[in-house]
Amino acid sequence: MDEYDSLTEAVFLVLPTKTTVAVKGNGRAQGRPASFKADHFKLDGFQQLKDVNEPWGATELRHELFNREWDLISSRIEHVMLNMNTIVLSAIYHFVGSAYTPRATRAIMPIQELPTGLIFAGINVPDHDLLFQQIARTLSSPTPPTAETMFANAATSWSDAVGGSAEQNARNHVVILQSKDCSNLKTAQKSMIEQFLGLGIAGAVNPLEGGLKLQNYDMIVLERWYQSLCDARGRQHSDKEKPPTLVVIVQDFESFDQDTLQDFITICSNYQDRIPFVFLMGLATSIDAMHQGLPKSVLSLLQTRKFQMQQSSECLTAIIDDLFVQANAGVMVGPLPLKQLIDQFMHYNFSVGGFVANLKYIVMHHFYANPLSILCDRSLSTESKALDFLGKGHFDHIRMLPSFQRYVESKLKSDPQVAEMLLLDDEFLTLQIPEMAQGLQAYHRNFALVFDFLWFLQSRFSISVLKKSKRALYFMALEGALTGSSNITFLLSLVRKMNSNNMMLFMEDCVQFFEDSLRRISKTPVQSRNTIETELVTLRSIRDRMAALLDVVSEDSVTSSSEIEDNEEQDHQQGEQEQRGQEHKAETTPSDNATTTASSSRTTAIASTFGRNSNTPSTFVKKRKLVSLKANEGEGRQTRIAKKTRETARLPKGALGTYTLLVSEIDELFIRMFNTYLVSHNQTPLSEVFYYSQVTIQQK
Repeated sequence: MDEYDSLTEAVFLVLPTKTTVAVKGNGRAQGRPASFKADHFKLDGFQQLKDVNEPWGATELRHELFNREWDLISSRIEHVMLNMNTIVLSAIYHFVGSAYTPRATRAIMPIQELPTGLIFAGINVPDHDLLFQQIARTLSSPTPPTAETMFANAATSWSDAVGGSAEQNARNHVVILQSKDCSNLKTAQKSMIEQFLGLGIAGAVNPLEGGLKLQNYDMIVLERWYQSLCDARGRQHSDKEKPPTLVVIVQDFESFDQDTLQDFITICSNYQDRIPFVFLMGLATSIDAMHQGLPKSVLSLLQTRKFQMQQSSECLTAIIDDLFVQANAGVMVGPLPLKQLIDQFMHYNFSVGGFVANLKYIVMHHFYANPLSILCDRSLSTESKALDFLGKGHFDHIRMLPSFQRYVESKLKSDPQVAEMLLLDDEFLTLQIPEMAQGLQAYHRNFALVFDFLWFLQSRFSISVLKKSKRALYFMALEGALTGSSNITFLLSLVRKMNSNNMMLFMEDCVQFFEDSLRRISKTPVQSRNTIETELVTLRSIRDRMAALLDVVSEDSVTSSSEIEDNEEQDHQQGEQEQRGQEHKAETTPSDNATTTASSSRTTAIASTFGRNSNTPSTFVKKRKLVSLKANEGEGRQTRIAKKTRETARLPKGALGTYTLLVSEIDELFIRMFNTYLVSHNQTPLSEVFYYSQVTIQQK
């Protein structure tokens, strides 16, 4: 054995030799068999927790729940990433598919540029491997990408995606070049040729196996391979079918040796009349990197098109929204661990892959060290086997949870007998655990709906004051600082300041939002739907009363626009006649009296025509939507506050009081919804079982 100068250079693994005796259960659970040999590599290192005297069946259940939960989380993350890039991937797919016309058309063109797509993948370089493999799978598919087909093929490995049959990869054949494998021109050509020849496409002949003395980096090898591929496809399909395209993905353009890349592009351009190449350049920075790395003579050979992938920060927000806001994950993350995850993402490398790796560690540690994690089952019921593994130690842990203690204290006032049984009777507590877990799931569903409504409410206003991102709002909700915050207060003040036109439209949009949300959760339990339906009924009632009020105002208080125009014309003619009469009287009466009389006559006529005070501007109201005639530019102040004041004054006093009461009801409804459904998760019993809150181990 080699000698080590320092203990840090060695790894010591000590395995116990004695077997562990059987652990007695609580009468319902099966203990660990006495003949079982200690295998510390079984169950991925999951071991029995001695502080609760855990049976071996509970250890196996924790391991099973961890694998099930992480499979769910990873599939959700991959689904989110695919959905975010579907539009861009579809554009890349159609760009490659339309890069070449039939050979007869291309032959008459004197100069043929090399089709090149510039993919701006962002500065999160660690995520580029997964991104470009996703692009390669998309281009190797015979159909354009959609969210459903991409998610169905997401589990396909890279080798299976690009190494399938000729029917699967009939249109495009894709290879990925990385700078670590292309240190010079020879290795770059060798890597490309070997990847194309290694696809294993039916009908393609490997020229290196035919006895010809050719080097594996010679472009003639690739030319003869492509010709055999076209001949094989010509025998199987019609001659009019488009020949396959060879796609070369340069993953990390900035890391390539620029001289090598210049020569490589020039050589591929010279073979373009025999081999239809399409290049995809991965750029982490900007287009300036390409102009600085390639001379004009090489750039003139490229026909470029830009593709902007989604930024990693937007992907992170979408992942947090899907997993935690919508509660699609069984294990949730508390405020301090989530802050640590986001800080590591923002302050290091903007890597979504790094965020996912840290999240996996959190999920693993939650099931590895938490004896109550056997209850982290979304389908937990009174028939679940997890309840059979609960022992005295588990019940003691449950009764020490702060959320459980608050729940018992609330029961002391309403039902003291139930509170006593929760503290003393283990059987009764066992029956109450599934109900508490289902209550937490109902809290998550209601929270997701009202939180989305808060985001919808914020998006209605263009004022940037106190506007926060969805990720920041969720973090405030985790800390319990969202209800009663200045953000909600400011948004509600903007709602109260709406005029009647905008308020009616806003109420219609709110009702439509809750109706759509109710349809989306049609498969949820009836209790959650009843809660949402109750709020929707209240909202509809306010909307209908407001619509009826505005209908009455429009019919009784205000004339139509056509009548206003006709009366204005009559008043104008009558005013001219009176003015001529007054001018005739002016020969015998003072001019001051004439002017006063004419003015008062016109004012009286106009006021009587509109049935309103002479100081009130003329308006009219459409049915269920108030529309105001614009005031004359020279009449009164034209500031925003002055306009709001005039719009409010147009409603009659009785209608104005009723309208104010309806606005107050809307304000109270929204405040009650936010204060009820956006409270912190700590208010629900057993929240510590489902929320990971240990940040010390994560920092290490």
